[in-house]
Amino acid sequence: MDKERGLIAGIDLSGTRIQASVYSHNSGSVQSVKLTEDSHEKTNLINVIAECMRATGESQIKSICVTIADYNGDEIAAVMADLEKCGAMKGHWQILSRVESFAYYAYKQKSELHSMGVVLMDYTQEGLKCDHLAIRKSDNTSYLLQEHTGYTSDVLKEVYGSKNIDGAENELCTFAEDYFAKRRVSAAYLTGEGFDIEKLPERFAKLMVTRRKAFVGQNLFARGACFAAMDMLRPEIFRNVVVLLDNHVKCGIELDISSYGKPMRFRMVRPGVNWTLAGRTIECILEDIRSITFKVITTDNTSYDEVVDISEIPFREGRTTRISIHVEFMDADRCNITIKDLGFGEFVKSSGEVIHRELTLRS
Repeated sequence: MDKERGLIAGIDLSGTRIQASVYSHNSGSVQSVKLTEDSHEKTNLINVIAECMRATGESQIKSICVTIADYNGDEIAAVMADLEKCGAMKGHWQILSRVESFAYYAYKQKSELHSMGVVLMDYTQEGLKCDHLAIRKSDNTSYLLQEHTGYTSDVLKEVYGSKNIDGAENELCTFAEDYFAKRRVSAAYLTGEGFDIEKLPERFAKLMVTRRKAFVGQNLFARGACFAAMDMLRPEIFRNVVVLLDNHVKCGIELDISSYGKPMRFRMVRPGVNWTLAGRTIECILEDIRSITFKVITTDNTSYDEVVDISEIPFREGRTTRISIHVEFMDADRCNITIKDLGFGEFVKSSGEVIHRELTLRS
Protein backbone atom coordinates (compact mmCIF):
# COMPACT_ATOMS: atom_id res chain seq x y z
CA MET A 1 0.00 0.00 0.00
CA ASP A 2 0.92 3.67 -0.19
CA LYS A 3 3.57 4.60 2.35
CA GLU A 4 1.44 7.54 3.50
CA ARG A 5 -0.14 6.58 6.81
CA GLY A 6 -3.82 6.77 7.68
CA LEU A 7 -6.65 4.53 8.84
CA ILE A 8 -7.79 1.92 6.32
CA ALA A 9 -10.74 0.06 7.83
CA GLY A 10 -13.78 -2.07 7.12
CA ILE A 11 -16.72 -2.00 9.54
CA ASP A 12 -19.67 -4.38 9.43
CA LEU A 13 -22.95 -3.08 10.86
CA SER A 14 -25.06 -5.77 9.20
CA GLY A 15 -25.16 -8.34 11.99
CA THR A 16 -26.27 -8.42 15.60
CA ARG A 17 -22.82 -7.17 16.63
CA ILE A 18 -20.54 -4.62 15.02
CA GLN A 19 -17.26 -6.04 13.68
CA ALA A 20 -14.21 -4.18 12.40
CA SER A 21 -11.04 -4.98 10.49
CA VAL A 22 -8.10 -2.72 9.72
CA TYR A 23 -5.11 -2.74 7.43
CA SER A 24 -1.85 -2.78 9.38
CA HIS A 25 0.81 -0.66 7.69
CA ASN A 26 3.41 -2.42 9.84
CA SER A 27 2.57 -6.02 8.92
CA GLY A 28 0.99 -5.38 5.53
CA SER A 29 -2.04 -7.50 6.45
CA VAL A 30 -5.68 -7.13 7.44
CA GLN A 31 -6.37 -7.65 11.13
CA SER A 32 -9.52 -7.84 13.23
CA VAL A 33 -10.11 -5.23 15.92
CA LYS A 34 -11.35 -6.41 19.31
CA LEU A 35 -14.10 -3.98 20.23
CA THR A 36 -15.36 -3.06 23.67
CA GLU A 37 -18.95 -3.87 24.57
CA ASP A 38 -19.90 -0.18 24.35
CA SER A 39 -18.74 0.14 20.76
CA HIS A 40 -20.82 -2.87 19.71
CA GLU A 41 -23.95 -0.72 19.92
CA LYS A 42 -25.21 0.05 16.43
CA THR A 43 -25.54 3.74 17.27
CA ASN A 44 -21.86 3.93 18.11
CA LEU A 45 -20.18 3.77 14.70
CA ILE A 46 -18.23 6.83 15.79
CA ASN A 47 -16.87 4.91 18.79
CA VAL A 48 -15.88 1.98 16.57
CA ILE A 49 -13.92 4.23 14.24
CA ALA A 50 -12.20 5.77 17.26
CA GLU A 51 -11.23 2.29 18.47
CA CYS A 52 -9.88 1.41 15.03
CA MET A 53 -7.72 4.53 15.18
CA ARG A 54 -6.42 3.61 18.64
CA ALA A 55 -5.70 0.05 17.51
CA THR A 56 -3.63 1.24 14.56
CA GLY A 57 -2.19 4.42 16.05
CA GLU A 58 -3.58 6.44 13.15
CA SER A 59 -4.96 9.95 13.56
CA GLN A 60 -6.84 10.44 10.31
CA ILE A 61 -9.04 8.42 7.96
CA LYS A 62 -7.43 7.40 4.70
CA SER A 63 -10.08 4.97 3.46
CA ILE A 64 -13.06 3.37 5.16
CA CYS A 65 -15.87 1.09 4.02
CA VAL A 66 -18.98 0.27 6.04
CA THR A 67 -21.29 -2.69 5.38
CA ILE A 68 -25.00 -2.47 6.20
CA ALA A 69 -27.74 -5.08 5.83
CA ASP A 70 -30.68 -2.83 4.95
CA TYR A 71 -29.36 -0.97 1.93
CA ASN A 72 -31.75 1.99 1.69
CA GLY A 73 -31.50 5.76 1.56
CA ASP A 74 -32.31 6.41 5.22
CA GLU A 75 -29.78 3.90 6.54
CA ILE A 76 -27.12 5.13 4.14
CA ALA A 77 -27.75 8.75 5.16
CA ALA A 78 -27.37 7.86 8.85
CA VAL A 79 -24.03 6.15 8.23
CA MET A 80 -22.87 9.06 6.06
CA ALA A 81 -23.68 11.50 8.87
CA ASP A 82 -21.54 9.51 11.34
CA LEU A 83 -18.67 9.28 8.86
CA GLU A 84 -18.75 13.04 8.35
CA LYS A 85 -18.68 13.57 12.13
CA CYS A 86 -15.52 11.46 12.23
CA GLY A 87 -13.88 13.66 9.62
CA ALA A 88 -14.11 11.21 6.71
CA MET A 89 -13.95 13.31 3.55
CA LYS A 90 -15.95 12.55 0.42
CA GLY A 91 -14.06 10.15 -1.79
CA HIS A 92 -12.49 8.45 1.22
CA TRP A 93 -15.43 6.24 2.16
CA GLN A 94 -17.93 3.76 0.73
CA ILE A 95 -21.09 2.18 2.11
CA LEU A 96 -21.55 -1.41 0.95
CA SER A 97 -24.26 -4.05 1.00
CA ARG A 98 -23.48 -7.48 2.46
CA VAL A 99 -23.11 -9.03 -0.98
CA GLU A 100 -20.76 -6.31 -2.24
CA SER A 101 -18.56 -6.70 0.83
CA PHE A 102 -18.57 -10.47 0.28
CA ALA A 103 -17.57 -9.97 -3.37
CA TYR A 104 -14.45 -8.06 -2.31
CA TYR A 105 -13.61 -10.79 0.21
CA ALA A 106 -14.14 -13.72 -2.16
CA TYR A 107 -12.35 -12.22 -5.16
CA LYS A 108 -9.38 -11.12 -3.04
CA GLN A 109 -8.60 -14.81 -2.51
CA LYS A 110 -6.54 -17.06 -4.81
CA SER A 111 -8.00 -17.49 -8.30
CA GLU A 112 -8.74 -21.18 -7.78
CA LEU A 113 -11.22 -20.17 -5.09
CA HIS A 114 -13.35 -18.06 -7.44
CA SER A 115 -12.57 -19.06 -11.05
CA MET A 116 -15.90 -20.88 -11.50
CA GLY A 117 -17.88 -18.60 -9.18
CA VAL A 118 -18.60 -18.31 -5.47
CA VAL A 119 -21.64 -18.66 -3.25
CA LEU A 120 -22.55 -16.79 -0.07
CA MET A 121 -24.94 -18.71 2.19
CA ASP A 122 -26.19 -16.37 4.89
CA TYR A 123 -28.35 -18.14 7.49
CA THR A 124 -30.56 -15.48 9.10
CA GLN A 125 -33.68 -15.83 11.22
CA GLU A 126 -35.73 -15.68 8.01
CA GLY A 127 -33.87 -18.64 6.48
CA LEU A 128 -31.09 -19.02 3.92
CA LYS A 129 -30.10 -16.14 1.67
CA CYS A 130 -27.90 -17.46 -1.12
CA ASP A 131 -26.02 -15.25 -3.56
CA HIS A 132 -24.11 -16.79 -6.45
CA LEU A 133 -21.45 -14.53 -7.97
CA ALA A 134 -19.57 -15.29 -11.16
CA ILE A 135 -17.52 -13.37 -13.69
CA ARG A 136 -18.70 -13.86 -17.26
CA LYS A 137 -17.27 -12.37 -20.45
CA SER A 138 -19.37 -10.89 -23.26
CA ASP A 139 -18.06 -8.87 -26.23
CA ASN A 140 -14.59 -8.68 -24.64
CA THR A 141 -16.03 -7.20 -21.44
CA SER A 142 -16.01 -9.07 -18.11
CA TYR A 143 -19.10 -8.74 -15.91
CA LEU A 144 -19.54 -9.76 -12.28
CA LEU A 145 -23.08 -11.15 -12.14
CA GLN A 146 -25.26 -11.91 -9.13
CA GLU A 147 -28.03 -14.46 -8.75
CA HIS A 148 -30.07 -14.38 -5.54
CA THR A 149 -31.95 -17.39 -4.16
CA GLY A 150 -33.89 -17.47 -0.91
CA TYR A 151 -35.05 -20.53 1.00
CA THR A 152 -36.96 -20.80 4.24
CA SER A 153 -39.02 -23.29 6.21
CA ASP A 154 -40.44 -23.82 9.68
CA VAL A 155 -37.61 -26.25 10.43
CA LEU A 156 -34.87 -23.74 9.57
CA LYS A 157 -36.57 -21.07 11.67
CA GLU A 158 -37.02 -23.46 14.60
CA VAL A 159 -33.36 -24.47 14.91
CA TYR A 160 -32.00 -20.99 14.13
CA GLY A 161 -29.90 -19.63 16.99
CA SER A 162 -29.99 -22.91 18.92
CA LYS A 163 -26.27 -23.63 18.33
CA ASN A 164 -27.30 -27.06 17.00
CA ILE A 165 -28.83 -27.43 13.56
CA ASP A 166 -28.72 -31.24 13.35
CA GLY A 167 -32.51 -31.24 13.21
CA ALA A 168 -32.37 -29.39 9.89
CA GLU A 169 -29.68 -31.58 8.30
CA ASN A 170 -31.99 -33.41 5.88
CA GLU A 171 -33.56 -30.18 4.71
CA LEU A 172 -30.21 -28.41 4.34
CA CYS A 173 -28.80 -31.33 2.33
CA THR A 174 -31.81 -31.49 0.03
CA PHE A 175 -31.59 -27.79 -0.67
CA ALA A 176 -27.81 -27.82 -1.16
CA GLU A 177 -27.88 -30.84 -3.50
CA ASP A 178 -30.44 -29.15 -5.73
CA TYR A 179 -28.68 -25.78 -5.56
CA PHE A 180 -25.21 -27.00 -6.51
CA ALA A 181 -26.53 -29.38 -9.17
CA LYS A 182 -27.46 -26.28 -11.18
CA ARG A 183 -24.34 -24.18 -10.51
CA ARG A 184 -20.61 -24.68 -10.84
CA VAL A 185 -18.89 -23.16 -7.83
CA SER A 186 -15.25 -22.93 -6.73
CA ALA A 187 -16.02 -22.04 -3.12
CA ALA A 188 -18.98 -21.66 -0.78
CA TYR A 189 -18.96 -19.36 2.24
CA LEU A 190 -21.33 -20.01 5.14
CA THR A 191 -22.09 -17.19 7.55
CA GLY A 192 -24.90 -15.77 9.65
CA GLU A 193 -26.01 -16.61 13.18
CA GLY A 194 -27.63 -19.84 12.00
CA PHE A 195 -24.19 -21.15 11.06
CA ASP A 196 -22.50 -19.73 14.17
CA ILE A 197 -22.09 -23.20 15.65
CA GLU A 198 -19.22 -25.40 16.79
CA LYS A 199 -19.78 -28.10 14.18
CA LEU A 200 -21.89 -28.49 11.05
CA PRO A 201 -24.02 -31.64 10.69
CA GLU A 202 -21.69 -34.32 9.28
CA ARG A 203 -23.56 -35.18 6.06
CA PHE A 204 -24.16 -31.52 5.25
CA ALA A 205 -20.48 -30.70 5.89
CA LYS A 206 -19.32 -33.48 3.52
CA LEU A 207 -21.75 -32.31 0.85
CA MET A 208 -20.47 -28.73 1.07
CA VAL A 209 -16.87 -29.76 0.35
CA THR A 210 -17.71 -32.13 -2.50
CA ARG A 211 -16.27 -30.66 -5.74
CA ARG A 212 -15.69 -27.29 -4.06
CA LYS A 213 -14.04 -25.60 -1.09
CA ALA A 214 -16.21 -24.46 1.79
CA PHE A 215 -15.59 -22.02 4.62
CA VAL A 216 -17.57 -21.12 7.73
CA GLY A 217 -17.02 -17.81 9.52
CA GLN A 218 -18.59 -14.71 10.96
CA ASN A 219 -16.10 -11.98 10.01
CA LEU A 220 -16.03 -12.04 6.21
CA PHE A 221 -18.15 -8.88 5.83
CA ALA A 222 -15.79 -6.77 7.96
CA ARG A 223 -12.73 -8.21 6.22
CA GLY A 224 -14.37 -7.78 2.82
CA ALA A 225 -15.12 -4.16 3.65
CA CYS A 226 -11.47 -3.64 4.57
CA PHE A 227 -10.36 -5.15 1.26
CA ALA A 228 -12.77 -2.73 -0.44
CA ALA A 229 -11.25 0.18 1.49
CA MET A 230 -7.80 -0.88 0.28
CA ASP A 231 -9.13 -1.23 -3.27
CA MET A 232 -10.42 2.35 -3.20
CA LEU A 233 -6.82 3.51 -2.91
CA ARG A 234 -5.42 1.16 -5.54
CA PRO A 235 -8.09 -0.59 -7.63
CA GLU A 236 -7.07 -4.16 -8.33
CA ILE A 237 -9.79 -6.69 -7.51
CA PHE A 238 -12.35 -5.57 -10.10
CA ARG A 239 -10.09 -3.31 -12.13
CA ASN A 240 -11.17 -4.78 -15.49
CA VAL A 241 -14.61 -6.00 -14.45
CA VAL A 242 -18.01 -4.30 -14.69
CA VAL A 243 -19.66 -5.08 -11.35
CA LEU A 244 -23.40 -5.69 -11.80
CA LEU A 245 -24.50 -6.49 -8.26
CA ASP A 246 -28.01 -5.58 -7.10
CA ASN A 247 -26.92 -2.19 -5.73
CA HIS A 248 -24.92 -1.24 -8.81
CA VAL A 249 -26.10 0.80 -11.78
CA LYS A 250 -26.67 -1.57 -14.70
CA CYS A 251 -26.84 1.05 -17.49
CA GLY A 252 -24.59 3.82 -18.75
CA ILE A 253 -25.92 7.30 -19.48
CA GLU A 254 -24.25 9.29 -22.25
CA LEU A 255 -24.69 12.57 -24.13
CA ASP A 256 -23.81 13.59 -27.67
CA ILE A 257 -21.84 16.84 -27.39
CA SER A 258 -19.48 19.02 -29.41
CA SER A 259 -15.97 19.72 -28.12
CA TYR A 260 -13.87 22.28 -29.99
CA GLY A 261 -16.19 21.86 -32.94
CA LYS A 262 -15.89 18.07 -33.06
CA PRO A 263 -18.82 15.76 -32.22
CA MET A 264 -18.16 13.29 -29.41
CA ARG A 265 -19.98 11.06 -26.95
CA PHE A 266 -19.69 12.08 -23.28
CA ARG A 267 -20.33 9.50 -20.53
CA MET A 268 -22.31 10.89 -17.61
CA VAL A 269 -22.78 7.60 -15.75
CA ARG A 270 -20.63 4.49 -16.00
CA PRO A 271 -22.33 1.08 -15.58
CA GLY A 272 -21.10 -1.05 -12.71
CA VAL A 273 -20.85 1.79 -10.17
CA ASN A 274 -22.48 1.58 -6.76
CA TRP A 275 -25.55 3.82 -7.05
CA THR A 276 -24.50 5.89 -4.04
CA LEU A 277 -21.39 6.95 -5.97
CA ALA A 278 -22.88 7.27 -9.46
CA GLY A 279 -24.06 10.89 -9.23
CA ARG A 280 -22.42 13.55 -11.36
CA THR A 281 -22.73 17.23 -12.28
CA ILE A 282 -21.46 18.87 -15.45
CA GLU A 283 -21.80 22.34 -16.97
CA CYS A 284 -22.18 23.05 -20.66
CA ILE A 285 -23.13 25.77 -23.14
CA LEU A 286 -26.17 25.18 -25.35
CA GLU A 287 -26.58 25.71 -29.03
CA ASP A 288 -30.08 26.43 -30.36
CA ILE A 289 -31.76 23.32 -28.95
CA ARG A 290 -35.04 22.75 -27.10
CA SER A 291 -34.38 19.29 -25.69
CA ILE A 292 -31.53 17.14 -24.42
CA THR A 293 -31.28 13.49 -25.42
CA PHE A 294 -29.79 11.12 -22.87
CA LYS A 295 -28.49 7.88 -24.40
CA VAL A 296 -29.09 4.94 -22.05
CA ILE A 297 -26.63 2.12 -22.82
CA THR A 298 -27.73 -1.33 -21.61
CA THR A 299 -25.51 -4.26 -20.66
CA ASP A 300 -26.09 -5.97 -24.02
CA ASN A 301 -24.70 -2.86 -25.78
CA THR A 302 -28.08 -1.73 -27.10
CA SER A 303 -29.34 1.76 -26.34
CA TYR A 304 -32.48 3.81 -26.11
CA ASP A 305 -33.13 7.54 -25.82
CA GLU A 306 -34.62 9.52 -22.94
CA VAL A 307 -35.51 13.01 -24.18
CA VAL A 308 -35.87 15.88 -21.68
CA ASP A 309 -37.68 19.03 -22.82
CA ILE A 310 -35.72 22.16 -21.85
CA SER A 311 -37.80 24.72 -23.76
CA GLU A 312 -38.53 26.53 -20.48
CA ILE A 313 -34.89 27.64 -20.37
CA PRO A 314 -34.57 30.74 -22.59
CA PHE A 315 -32.21 30.44 -25.56
CA ARG A 316 -29.73 33.30 -25.90
CA GLU A 317 -27.68 34.26 -28.93
CA GLY A 318 -23.90 34.21 -28.95
CA ARG A 319 -23.49 30.94 -26.99
CA THR A 320 -24.49 32.55 -23.71
CA THR A 321 -26.92 29.87 -22.51
CA ARG A 322 -25.03 27.98 -19.83
CA ILE A 323 -26.64 25.15 -17.87
CA SER A 324 -25.74 22.51 -15.31
CA ILE A 325 -26.86 18.91 -15.59
CA HIS A 326 -26.98 16.92 -12.35
CA VAL A 327 -27.68 13.18 -12.15
CA GLU A 328 -28.48 11.70 -8.74
CA PHE A 329 -29.56 8.11 -8.06
CA MET A 330 -32.26 7.04 -5.59
CA ASP A 331 -31.43 3.36 -6.10
CA ALA A 332 -29.73 1.22 -8.73
CA ASP A 333 -32.57 1.63 -11.24
CA ARG A 334 -33.88 5.17 -10.69
CA CYS A 335 -32.23 8.54 -11.01
CA ASN A 336 -33.22 12.20 -10.92
CA ILE A 337 -31.96 14.56 -13.60
CA THR A 338 -31.86 18.25 -12.69
CA ILE A 339 -31.10 20.87 -15.33
CA LYS A 340 -30.52 24.48 -14.21
CA ASP A 341 -30.12 27.73 -16.10
CA LEU A 342 -26.87 29.24 -14.78
CA GLY A 343 -26.91 32.47 -16.72
CA PHE A 344 -23.60 33.62 -18.16
CA GLY A 345 -21.41 35.25 -15.56
CA GLU A 346 -21.87 39.03 -15.22
CA PHE A 347 -23.26 39.34 -18.76
CA VAL A 348 -26.52 37.39 -18.46
CA LYS A 349 -28.50 36.67 -15.31
CA SER A 350 -30.02 33.25 -14.77
CA SER A 351 -33.72 32.95 -15.49
CA GLY A 352 -34.01 30.76 -12.39
CA GLU A 353 -35.53 27.94 -14.41
CA VAL A 354 -34.92 24.44 -13.04
CA ILE A 355 -36.12 21.32 -14.83
CA HIS A 356 -36.56 17.97 -13.04
CA ARG A 357 -37.00 14.57 -14.62
CA GLU A 358 -37.02 11.13 -13.02
CA LEU A 359 -35.74 8.23 -15.11
CA THR A 360 -36.32 4.52 -14.51
CA LEU A 361 -33.54 2.67 -16.28
CA ARG A 362 -34.43 -0.43 -18.30
CA SER A 363 -31.47 -2.83 -18.30
